[in-house]
Amino acid sequence: MNGENGLEKQKLLIELENIRNRGIMIFLDGVPSSPLTVTDVLCVNESCDFMRDYVTDEKGVWTELRFDRIKPT
Repeated sequence: MNGENGLEKQKLLIELENIRNRGIMIFLDGVPSSPLTVTDVLCVNESCDFMRDYVTDEKGVWTELRFDRIKPT
């Protein structure tokens, strides 16, 4: 990828790598995933919508970032 799409992909990858480096687990449709895998799927499936879900523990500490595919009704 190049141009604006490539820049957006790079920004997302850096964001997700920083999140993972903070010890926060990343999931894609319920499966533990790497920042690169999530970035590739989100950028390839531009027509599919994914929802971010920020999961916290009982103390309110952010522990997981989940990307779940939104299925049309």
